[in-house]
Amino acid sequence: MIKNHFTATGIVFNDDGNVLMVKHKKFGKWLPPGGHIEENELPCDAVLREIFEETGVKARVVSATFDTDSMVEKRCKELPVPLTIQLQDIEGDGSHNHIDMIYLCRAENSALKPQENEIDGVGWFSPSQVIDELETFENIRSSVGKAEGMVII
Repeated sequence: MIKNHFTATGIVFNDDGNVLMVKHKKFGKWLPPGGHIEENELPCDAVLREIFEETGVKARVVSATFDTDSMVEKRCKELPVPLTIQLQDIEGDGSHNHIDMIYLCRAENSALKPQENEIDGVGWFSPSQVIDELETFENIRSSVGKAEGMVII
């Protein structure tokens, strides 16, 4: 039986252009903060909750969306568009997948308060450190590189 879970991840930049990363206990690798979207939770809210829970950093989602105040249909709201959406095969056999909405985010504070029961470390790293030096997954390197080209410091 295939299990598909919806998740949200934030590639968070601070004012210095550094990226927020957490060292994941289960994988032993550095990842952007994120996690499962709870029932009845919007993905754009889930990513901000996960960022704060894991790191203590308050952030906001950066997205190119229309001005919802000017929309004719008031019952329809446009949600922030993720930087990318990835299908991640967690077990490597297709039995457990994460449909991960990866958002570009900006930090509103840089002070770190790690959630020690889920992560082994937290820090701010330059995009080149994430791409070239940190032990992470290739899709993370690619997403950080994509986000770096879009972030306005």
